[in-house]
Amino acid sequence: MNIDDQIPPLHEYFDRLRRRLTPAESAPRPRTGNGRVAAVLAPLIVRDDAIEVLYTRRSDRIASHRGQVAFPGGGFDRRDNDLMATALRETHEEVGLDPAAIHVLGSFPGRRTFGTNIDVTPFVGVIYGMPALRADPREVADIFTVPLDALSDPRYRGQHQVNRDGTASGYPAILYGGQIIWGLTYHLTLTLLELLPRARTETSRGS
Repeated sequence: MNIDDQIPPLHEYFDRLRRRLTPAESAPRPRTGNGRVAAVLAPLIVRDDAIEVLYTRRSDRIASHRGQVAFPGGGFDRRDNDLMATALRETHEEVGLDPAAIHVLGSFPGRRTFGTNIDVTPFVGVIYGMPALRADPREVADIFTVPLDALSDPRYRGQHQVNRDGTASGYPAILYGGQIIWGLTYHLTLTLLELLPRARTETSRGS
């Protein structure tokens, strides 16, 4: 299903979002020696005219950020044409999502991971209908979605306690369905929420 074939309110909503994002092809190809670089996809799943955001929970067996909630994605490979190709390839490898089913709208400013110092560029993609997904057990322990409205609902905001070297620290988090969205993924989610139009019903009024 093509994004341009959608009913006007939905088409206008995503068109407004697209204009607020950086064109996907503008994300530069990383240069050799620029440090560790990665790309992730923030997948917007459209089901029954509602929007959900897809996340993964990383395996407890991987080397870094084990057990944390993340957007699907991973490290740039020199065989990738650009960072968008990295995000789509890694998403397919991690959750089995076919790149042909993803309508990439663009990217937005990323951040560096704490501790591992990886520069992460996020892309936003729209998927119509819930696709068949397949988690790579080596990297992904769980795949889940969160309704878009729940991500901005203060009832699901809280703190996540992390113990490092015997010291406990609290981090802001989204707590939904037994999942904890914190750290880099929390900050990327907040940035995405700021970029999203306020409501589809308002798009035709120029909000």
